[in-house]
Amino acid sequence: MKPSRRASIGLEKRERTRTSLIEAAYRVFARKEADAVTIDDIIAEASVARGTFYNYFQTREDVLKAVAASLSDQMNQKIWAQSVAIDDPAERMAIAIRQFLHQSIQDSTWGWVIVRIGLIAAPLSETIERGVMTDLEAGIRLKRFQVDSLQAAIDLILGTGLMAMRSILEGQTEPDYPEQIAKIILKTLGVADADAHVIAFKFLEPLPGDGME
Repeated sequence: MKPSRRASIGLEKRERTRTSLIEAAYRVFARKEADAVTIDDIIAEASVARGTFYNYFQTREDVLKAVAASLSDQMNQKIWAQSVAIDDPAERMAIAIRQFLHQSIQDSTWGWVIVRIGLIAAPLSETIERGVMTDLEAGIRLKRFQVDSLQAAIDLILGTGLMAMRSILEGQTEPDYPEQIAKIILKTLGVADADAHVIAFKFLEPLPGDGME
């Protein structure tokens, strides 16, 4: 049954309000450590009533996870469009790792928000975990990866990526650090050194319009 025009307008308004709250929370998390952010900070930033906030989120952690999911899912969609035609799971994984790390170089605000809430909201979204799992399973099936524990491999990839992002943001790295990280992760998963190097340092097409406005 098709929703009425009034119902559709109501749904659109709710989605706009939820998006506005997520964007306001993003700006707050960009300025403050995740543990220091309060619901009052987000309400003030969004210029909404307290009741409006609670119509969409019950806790600070709820909105924190929504911000993390929004940021990571936007990136995931662009990365998926770039790598969907690639058969090699090792190359797909390297693209994802490199794109996330290069994005933190290009947009430090985006990067700090990811780092600040990454551990609290780990994994950043279900789509990230599902994407990593899909590539890992494909790599194991095709004998590209040698993995004893899927969960250990997921933690390795996500944890290394998060700490690498932090190092980038603190100015402790070289320009090709995303490629170095991608290479060492591939090697740890069982890809031969020379092969991992070629994959990690392959030309990387920039992603369009990254980040949250």
